[in-house]
Amino acid sequence: MGSSSWGAELLSGLKPLSRLVLFVCLCALVLPLWFAAQNTYRFIDGHHAKTEGYVHCESGGPCRGARRLPTGQRGSGEIRGLSFAADEELLTDIPLYAGQDWAVTDRPDLLVRAAWELVGTAIGTALVLWIAWNRSYSSGWRDEMKQS
Repeated sequence: MGSSSWGAELLSGLKPLSRLVLFVCLCALVLPLWFAAQNTYRFIDGHHAKTEGYVHCESGGPCRGARRLPTGQRGSGEIRGLSFAADEELLTDIPLYAGQDWAVTDRPDLLVRAAWELVGTAIGTALVLWIAWNRSYSSGWRDEMKQS
């Protein structure tokens, strides 16, 4: 018997519906990779900035404000990491790490998020493949038992 790859063995032991579920699960695991890449890109591509004008924070919700980047561009939108009380929202010149349409108060937080998203993707991929392998192996084992 010739040797075949573990992927071929995995797929040959699965029923068509299980193959479809495996494919959908693996495709869904691309989403956290996209978020990790986005956070890594932001870490590299962002600029140190300060808020310009007032920062408005909704009660228990996100804060929004405008900022001027060192490149001369102006940005605005949600600022992650701020949690002001209603009477503190009129502070200006809050240091940020930002791009034109995003801002965070803590730059290393971007890498921490990216690392967690990568770890989650790795664990999810291993779990999906482990379940598929066990299903493939158990169905192949049952077929061998029926032939005996």
